[in-house]
Amino acid sequence: MGPKKKKVAEGPKEPLDAAPSTEPTVSRLAPLNKEIVVVTVHGATNLPACRDGSEPWPYVVVKTTSEEAKEQSSHAVTSVTPEPTRAPIWGDTVTVEIEAEDAGREDVVLKVVDKKNKEELLSCAVPIKYLRVFHPYHFELVKDSERKSSEAAASTHLYATVTRKGSCIPRYIGCTHTALEIFLRGVNEPLINNRSPMVVIARVVPNYTEFKVSQANQDPASVGLPITPLSFPIPSVMNFDVPRVSQNGCPQLSPPGSPPEQPLWNQPFLFQGRDGATNFTEDAALVLEYYSSVSGKGSEPWNLGQPVGVSVLPLKSRLYRKMLAGTGTSGLRVERLPITDTSLKTIGGEAPTVDVSLQLCSSERPENFLTPNSSKALPTLDPKILDEKLGTIRESWSKATASSTEDSSSSISQGAEEEPLEPESYSDVEMNNYRRAMQKMAEDILSLRKQASVLDGENRRLRSRLARQEAEEAQAEAQETQNLGSMKEKLLLAELDANQLRDKVQHLQNELIRRNDREKELLLLHQAQQPQAALLKRYQDKLQQMRALEDTVRHQEKVIQKMEHMLRDWSEAPAPSRLREKPRPPEPSRQPPWPITGLPGPSAPGPPLGSKGENLPADVYSMLLAENSRLRAELDKSRHQSAPIILQQQALPDLLSGGADKFNLLAKLERAQSRILALESQLEDSARRWGREKQDLATRLQEQEHGFGRPSNSIIIDPPVTSTPPKDLERPSNLEPLPPGSDTKLSKTADPQQT
Repeated sequence: MGPKKKKVAEGPKEPLDAAPSTEPTVSRLAPLNKEIVVVTVHGATNLPACRDGSEPWPYVVVKTTSEEAKEQSSHAVTSVTPEPTRAPIWGDTVTVEIEAEDAGREDVVLKVVDKKNKEELLSCAVPIKYLRVFHPYHFELVKDSERKSSEAAASTHLYATVTRKGSCIPRYIGCTHTALEIFLRGVNEPLINNRSPMVVIARVVPNYTEFKVSQANQDPASVGLPITPLSFPIPSVMNFDVPRVSQNGCPQLSPPGSPPEQPLWNQPFLFQGRDGATNFTEDAALVLEYYSSVSGKGSEPWNLGQPVGVSVLPLKSRLYRKMLAGTGTSGLRVERLPITDTSLKTIGGEAPTVDVSLQLCSSERPENFLTPNSSKALPTLDPKILDEKLGTIRESWSKATASSTEDSSSSISQGAEEEPLEPESYSDVEMNNYRRAMQKMAEDILSLRKQASVLDGENRRLRSRLARQEAEEAQAEAQETQNLGSMKEKLLLAELDANQLRDKVQHLQNELIRRNDREKELLLLHQAQQPQAALLKRYQDKLQQMRALEDTVRHQEKVIQKMEHMLRDWSEAPAPSRLREKPRPPEPSRQPPWPITGLPGPSAPGPPLGSKGENLPADVYSMLLAENSRLRAELDKSRHQSAPIILQQQALPDLLSGGADKFNLLAKLERAQSRILALESQLEDSARRWGREKQDLATRLQEQEHGFGRPSNSIIIDPPVTSTPPKDLERPSNLEPLPPGSDTKLSKTADPQQT
């Protein structure tokens, strides 16, 4: 434990108040290619307080170091105590499964955790590789820092039983069978003076006489569970050592049996051939010790106290032959095995009894283990033979044991006559003792030879493994050297590639910079050409407009020339010849679209036109009408051909109106001629101006084509374009009507300018 306490995610297991199961909960063997570690957490003492100073409410979490490193949740969790305490008692059994190949690298971590704050109160890691397979270890776990404290009694202790189980039972040299399985059923009769559940410690001792002497001398290895202290964080390897032969056996602990009135366990015990469990001799025996499960509570270190009863079953050769005599299985069922040295009484006032079943396992991976149902099918041992065996053992043990054993033996063989024992002389006894000593010495020599051969084989295996490891290390070193050379070569190639790539990147960057500069120049040129393009379009529109105007002017010039020619011909012709011309009747379908002012309309029936009081002869009047019709026809023809300007003139000759009318017509003619001259001068000025503008536009176009354009920031001052024509052109003239197509052309050329 340290000053900083970690948080734990696992929660406690809920306590179950249901009746005990009739099937064993812990499997005897692990699955193939796997191993299981069975941990029975008994209790703890002097747990530290929580960070806030409150009493802890503890439970235990068991997981492997790989699960701890990966922060995986574990299912091996015990139940929580009924109330907060610093000296809890659990008695729960949990299992942890690991891969067989990972057993040499894994540790089993036991953590005591507080339920309220999820704080880690104590943590201990037990290496799995130090545990011998199928051997139960009873540990007292405590850290070195706590053991070195000034007050040893204040140290925190955690008591647990750890058993490592493999997928098969190892077979030892000199052992016919691999294991002896004991199945404890329960007490047969209800008890009247038991108030707490009981636990059972089962062991197979090779010499019951010496075991009783050790118990009388209060040897810790023969009383209760032999506790092995284990210090942390670095436990000693010697604490995991197991002797080849143990005179006190290898005790195994059962869970508490309930109900207290008639405890039921259904607990199997598996003893290997290495423990001497398969050696049936005259002094071997199965010893079952019964303890109260609440004797460990309080501030004292956890222990089981004194037993409340003992059951002894001799394992003689005769019992071995009886077990092999059965058909199908090598087992026996012993009914009503008495519990001796006890104060427990049944309802009938007799000593209680239990049912025990035995089975020899010959295979390394047995398939049929004892269960409550399968144990009932075993043959039952004859009570008379059992009493006879007990009597023989009682007689042979009466010399070295207390009188309590004799009383218990006599109570078992009530109503049965014992076989008379033949008197033995002193020399026979000495000879028997000598023979037993020689036999034991021979067995020890054989076991030592076997152990030496096993160690020799193990040494050879270790030497071969060491040589193989050295060869592998040399090969690995050579491989590393080769890999280092190849890595250096790859590094040089990578550096060359990096230099080439760096040069290529530099070249691409320079190319990119050049292209960016070129793109900027193109963008600037495009921006400079945009106003020039707009100006060019504007000049092109003006050029089109000028062309349209030139066409109109040419058309007007033609019309004016034609009208001048007509007026010259008409003015030069003599009057009588003009009057003698035959009138041409006007076409009825071609009437002028608008009334011509200054000309008389069509003649109507009635008196002829003229001044008041004049009487014109009929032939003169007809001549005038004919001349008028001819002039109208010519004007209509000229209007339809080129839409000339219609000259307003008087249709009446000098003969009709006299001198005043003649002067009036001459004045109008002079005005028309002056008007024509003014129009001609205006057309000449317009033509000169349009010619200059056309030449300027052509010059600019050539400059644009040859790349001598003006700068974009130059200001071009154009002559003002007057959208309104001069007064003389705007005023509707009787002499200059435009052709029908010219109006549309002028409107089309004027639209872009207005836009």
